[in-house]
Amino acid sequence: MDGTISVEGLDQVIKGLERAGEKVQAAAMKGLTKAALNVVADAQDNLRKNKSVVTGLLRQSGKVQKVDDLNVDAGFFDTQNKEGGYALYVEYGRRAGKMPPPDMLEAYAYKKFQLKDWKTARAMGWAMAVKIAREGTKPHPFFNPALEKNKRLIVQTVQDAINKATQ
Repeated sequence: MDGTISVEGLDQVIKGLERAGEKVQAAAMKGLTKAALNVVADAQDNLRKNKSVVTGLLRQSGKVQKVDDLNVDAGFFDTQNKEGGYALYVEYGRRAGKMPPPDMLEAYAYKKFQLKDWKTARAMGWAMAVKIAREGTKPHPFFNPALEKNKRLIVQTVQDAINKATQ
């Protein structure tokens, strides 16, 4: 499952920036980073509104990371799970068929059901994994709505930063 999302028109802006001077590039990068932070903040707010927050781990994984001089990644990055984490499963849901790792659901079960011991949490994590394998999960979009809300702001913020740098 790929979690890459692109903003239409941004690639033309980046091509133009490649020809621009360092001062303009730096200003555009600053504007892009500011806009990306807004997207992540709105996505975190959407997680709260969706009632998709139990442990807080997903919300806390929201970051903006510099890729190179003209690109940033904004999203929810799970450093422990090299296969991408569960942000994509919250956003898009999960088909029935494959069982998620039960140990990843232990902390969720412990906190969600206010359990008193980890043995019960382990059993609940296993039961939840079996249920997800059988029935899948429904989507709870949080990132795409934040991106849609901020698309114009992204372009406007970058343009404003470039205009300010060229004055």
